[in-house]
Amino acid sequence: MTKYFLKDTPLAELERQMMTPPNFSPRGGGQTILCRFRYRPEDVVCKHCTEYRRRECIESVCPWLEERVEAGAVTYTSLAAEFYRKWRETELGERIKELLSGKRAIAYYDNDHAGRLALYTLFLDRHRSDHRALAATYLLTATETLRRCAIPRIFDLWGIDIRSWSAVRTLSEQEYVLFQAAKGIWLGQRTITIPELCDRDLVEDKTLRLILNAALIAHYGRAMLAFDRLESRA
Repeated sequence: MTKYFLKDTPLAELERQMMTPPNFSPRGGGQTILCRFRYRPEDVVCKHCTEYRRRECIESVCPWLEERVEAGAVTYTSLAAEFYRKWRETELGERIKELLSGKRAIAYYDNDHAGRLALYTLFLDRHRSDHRALAATYLLTATETLRRCAIPRIFDLWGIDIRSWSAVRTLSEQEYVLFQAAKGIWLGQRTITIPELCDRDLVEDKTLRLILNAALIAHYGRAMLAFDRLESRA
């Protein structure tokens, strides 16, 4: 009979599980261990990172951005300001400042947008990990109509020519703008011009805010979604 060193202690069950042979299904019992660890600002100081050399980071985008977001070392505002800095003194920059000022997390089109995105993000986790795919999916799940347009193709989206989608004719004007933006992000092309983005009649505020957030996701990746989780936790 196996002797347990931690017999008659709260850790006895954990020891039993650790000594169980691989692929062995226990008859019952178990213990759940919850990880309550949270990153703190002092845990994510750049000078302690392996990518920090000669007093600067050698990466264009921090590979540990999600951890820094969790620690509160960076904010949505700081990342957006850094990314859109080159547009600051332009007409588009004025509109960007107006739309993103005071925002603490990315915006969703409606209450169901986040759920639709989360569903397709599960697929992306298994098949695609690049930021552009996530950004395009963020836009293509903005509305239910867009989702229905995308659902027959979404799982093969990255293997077909996105320009061949004939179902886009059923979209509204603003949904079509979102579709064009998603196509541009995925193909790495400018499908919407700067003057068009400045035109409030052509691209409404709500639509442009989503496009701006999609550009941030395409650059910074999944870390931009972490701000939303922090907001819901608060």
